[in-house]
Amino acid sequence: MSKTARARRRLIWAALTLSALAFGCAKRYRLEGMVLEVDPPARRVVLSHKAIPGYMDAMVMPFTARRERELRALRPGAEVESRLVVRRGQSRLESIRIRPGAAGGVVEDQGDRIALPEPPEKVPLGAAVPDFSLTDQNGVRVRLADLRGRVVAVNFIYTRCPLPEVCPRLAANFAGLQRRFGERLGRDLALLSVTIDPEHDTPSELRKYAKIWNTRAEGWRFLTGSIEEVRRVAGAFGMVYWPEEGLITHTSKTGVVTRDGRLAALVDGPGYSARQLGDLIQKEMEKPW
Repeated sequence: MSKTARARRRLIWAALTLSALAFGCAKRYRLEGMVLEVDPPARRVVLSHKAIPGYMDAMVMPFTARRERELRALRPGAEVESRLVVRRGQSRLESIRIRPGAAGGVVEDQGDRIALPEPPEKVPLGAAVPDFSLTDQNGVRVRLADLRGRVVAVNFIYTRCPLPEVCPRLAANFAGLQRRFGERLGRDLALLSVTIDPEHDTPSELRKYAKIWNTRAEGWRFLTGSIEEVRRVAGAFGMVYWPEEGLITHTSKTGVVTRDGRLAALVDGPGYSARQLGDLIQKEMEKPW
């Protein structure tokens, strides 16, 4: 081997060694958050993320991904986990994936995860949500079309739900939105909680349930209707449910509808926080109308 070749080889090894040392000095953190915006070509994603102990409080933050392809499957409302790598004053996200268990087309059955096909009538993101008319807890008919000009958040619950981490948690998150948005609720934002148990959840039953959460009737409505009406609305948001042993087994979906009636985001599962959903709604409310 010539002296020139040996010198070149030594330089390459030195560069590789320095690179490995620098990379080894990088700090790595586990990051969990909800997608608010995503721009794959720019490798940019905005997350409402949980606190990173010892490094960063929970907040809304834009991040750069290492690879564009890791962002292609992400949509607003997706809950993700990733590795945040910080090195020499720069940061990037690696190993981004949708959080296991966050998929709303999955239910738990005695510890086993069962994947379910989504309803064929599910509305794709960005498409218009079909108009519907249901009855609220005060016996008043509510049409989605009448809420144009407001961002609308829609979840699905039933009053006899026995699991505190499902329907009660969904209702508690909406209660958090009610507190956060205050006077804007009813003017710029409408909350709709649709029962998937319409045979039991009459307006009077929903009125009792609404009192538990100190709802403001003009901003947060609990809706019911015929079995077919409810199923049609639930299907548009990708909900799957069925009666089982006196209860209802169901997936979980929370939709955010734009001021002009399009589906802006769909959050799978009940595991998100009120702050994250509020950040997603805030982003949508800030958009020009």
